[in-house]
Amino acid sequence: MSNQQELYSRVARAAQYQRTLQSLASRRKINPYQDAFAGAEYLELVRDNVQDLDAALAKIYDSILNAPLDGPAHFSRENTWVWGGPTPSWGGSMAKDASIQAANYFGFDNVMYVYGPHTEEMFEIHKNCRKIICHLGGNCRTEGAQQLGDVEEAENLSRMSLKYPNIVGGVIDDMIGNCGTRYSRKLYIEMHKALKAHNPKLESYSVVYTHELDSPMLQAFRDVEIPDRIILWTWNKNDLPGLEMNVEKTRHLFPGRKIMMGLFMFDYGLTVLPNDLPSIAFQLEMSRRLLKQNKIHDIVILGDREIHKCPAVAEYIREFFKKEFAAQCNSTGA
Repeated sequence: MSNQQELYSRVARAAQYQRTLQSLASRRKINPYQDAFAGAEYLELVRDNVQDLDAALAKIYDSILNAPLDGPAHFSRENTWVWGGPTPSWGGSMAKDASIQAANYFGFDNVMYVYGPHTEEMFEIHKNCRKIICHLGGNCRTEGAQQLGDVEEAENLSRMSLKYPNIVGGVIDDMIGNCGTRYSRKLYIEMHKALKAHNPKLESYSVVYTHELDSPMLQAFRDVEIPDRIILWTWNKNDLPGLEMNVEKTRHLFPGRKIMMGLFMFDYGLTVLPNDLPSIAFQLEMSRRLLKQNKIHDIVILGDREIHKCPAVAEYIREFFKKEFAAQCNSTGA
């Protein structure tokens, strides 16, 4: 077995063991998702395994990024987004300007405004954003925020975009996870059409996770016009080494659709801890290379609630994009 194969095998074993530890934590009534993220008891249970997982992943990242490739392009204020909005869940905040606070922290101009209501008040709060994309449907929505039916809300957003031209689209969260249970393909199509009813320029976005790319459910969307764009997220950090391959799979499953890369500061799927810096650095660098190759077109960072939970990660991301924006300005002479 080669060193590279051994590293991948080591990651797979650590990921499998991490899931065993999560089951053990559950039996012991240890809940790492509660208010005190990563409490001492949970850390004691998983620390050694997570350290082994992260060490193996870091070596894999290095081997991938050291492969020859043309010089990367730079992200700009046009194609960078923050995901956020008022929510009491996941350690979030009900501040009406939560997403704006996050955008200001990262120095971003674009906001994916989620969780909250579509009201004049909220659109006024976001009116100085370069672009905003708004939450459609009830998936992961703050209770009481959706004030109309799914289709009616999409049409209302279309109408409101005429008054607030920085509204450029709507996003359906967890599209595949809720298809067949809460939503049907037919309803998604109706929401897509309603979004364009008063403003055909608006685009529909849908969240897809890399672990869903082999789901037969995705085939149901290959022969329809929805969504216009895909937001691709890696839920389990042990899947990160396959990021480039998963982008290719997404391009195959959704031919012609533009892809926005989603980046989690917090590893909700596997370790239930803040993502380590090598994992963040790998995603940012790989995203920049995929941008250069025209395989992705935007990146979105989740989000406002993670800044206080993952301060070192948030600071690293902020500094990365500060350098990106400066480099982009220098390359264009702006």
